[in-house]
Amino acid sequence: MNIKVFSLIAAVAATNLVVFGAEQEAKVFAVRTTHPERRTIAQSLVKTGSLTAPAEVALCAKVPGRLAATALADGTSVEEGTRAKAGDVLARLDDREYRIARDSAQAATAAARALADDAAREFSRTERLRASNVASEQDFDIARFARDRTAAALAQAEGGLAAAELDLEETVIRAPFDGVVAAKKLHPGAMVTAASEIYTFVATDPLRVLFELPTTAIPLLKPGETKIAVTVDAYPDEVVPLVVADAYPTASSETRTVTVRALLPNKDGRYRPGMFAKGEFALDERANVLTVPFEAVLRIRDKNCVYRVKDGKVLLTDVAVGLRHDAVIEIASGLADDDEIVIDGLHRLADGAPVRVVN
Repeated sequence: MNIKVFSLIAAVAATNLVVFGAEQEAKVFAVRTTHPERRTIAQSLVKTGSLTAPAEVALCAKVPGRLAATALADGTSVEEGTRAKAGDVLARLDDREYRIARDSAQAATAAARALADDAAREFSRTERLRASNVASEQDFDIARFARDRTAAALAQAEGGLAAAELDLEETVIRAPFDGVVAAKKLHPGAMVTAASEIYTFVATDPLRVLFELPTTAIPLLKPGETKIAVTVDAYPDEVVPLVVADAYPTASSETRTVTVRALLPNKDGRYRPGMFAKGEFALDERANVLTVPFEAVLRIRDKNCVYRVKDGKVLLTDVAVGLRHDAVIEIASGLADDDEIVIDGLHRLADGAPVRVVN
């Protein structure tokens, strides 16, 4: 190649470089921006839990006898799923023998009371006669002994009557609390003893929702305040807002977790013990903090940064971050409420680059 041709090629190349550099220098980047927003955020912890009944008892008869009826007071048959209020009748034993025992105890008590009243009057009369030196000391002692003996007999008869009335009352099996019959074990005609379970009865309103949380989360819990967004597996589209009721006083030595309890209202019985639930715990909740979208924060040289837009250019700004919640993150320092920050197109930028906002 001759010298003139080579010089021409070199000149053309130099011209192209100058043009290309000018284009690069004049390039303006299109970005989307937003402003920081103040909101309440919290550290989230999602755990799986289960629904349990707060109370479950085996309903048995305290006295033996034949099961006469398994029905409510209005005659409605009691079956699995029957709901009852505390004190409602659920079953009855044949009470004829217990009524006879009660009536006999009443008669015995009446007779004992008559004897005791007569002996008390006789003692009073003898006491007056002794004061007038008409009755002897022996007569007085006999009257006092008769009064005390008949009074003791009356007390014994009254105790027997109370026991007979209690036994008669125990022939009626009642609901110990508001709940539902979970299982029916016996039917009319069966002979029952104190060990015979007639029903399994459970409380269902409210239900307990139990979660296992790591011990590291316990210092952040505030019973009565910490919020939980609960979703029961049977109703996946429904989120029930609850709060932490309490945490068990001991941790598991195997899993290093603590059982945390919430109470789920269940007046209509939609939820059943044994169902699974998912709970999102709002730990360390903070109100009125400055937040930005999480994608607006870059990690550069071990620092958290954002791009602020000012006078048509971006400024790389160091920030201190706090809690992250869903798609936003707390900005503890480094930004003001009216700052405009880049949320899209960050990775093409450099400090001082010209930008055009295309929100």
